[in-house]
Amino acid sequence: MLTFFESTVAMPSMRSLDGVEVIAHLARASDGQPLTMKRISDLLGRTISYTEDLIKALKTAGLLERQQGPGRGYRLSRPATSLCAWEVVQCFETMDQGRHRLSKTGESQSVAALDAEASLQRRALLQAYNMGHFVEEPGDSVVKAR
Repeated sequence: MLTFFESTVAMPSMRSLDGVEVIAHLARASDGQPLTMKRISDLLGRTISYTEDLIKALKTAGLLERQQGPGRGYRLSRPATSLCAWEVVQCFETMDQGRHRLSKTGESQSVAALDAEASLQRRALLQAYNMGHFVEEPGDSVVKAR
């Protein structure tokens, strides 16, 4: 069975994949309990500093919220089933990234058109992929984003 990212035309950046993994860990948190920065960092196997950058981008996009006081940490700002992977990936990269320049040769125009179509297909797939798929059902194995 192909995982979600193996079936895309072009691979999102590692930073985007890590962002998706943050959302997946928060989606799996029991009863929407917040996870601390340290816990998220440990789950990712990344440094606190790197994890802080991921959290900042996700929080800025409105995908996460910070809970203060007892049981503090981060949690999803809305249910995982209402989030799509495209929203997460957009926090970390622009899909086009200026690659589609006007070119003079027919061959390079064909390559640019193919690249543009692949980008549209990737976007459609990411928009269709519901982050609720990462929530583990009883008896299921854990799905990882990488």
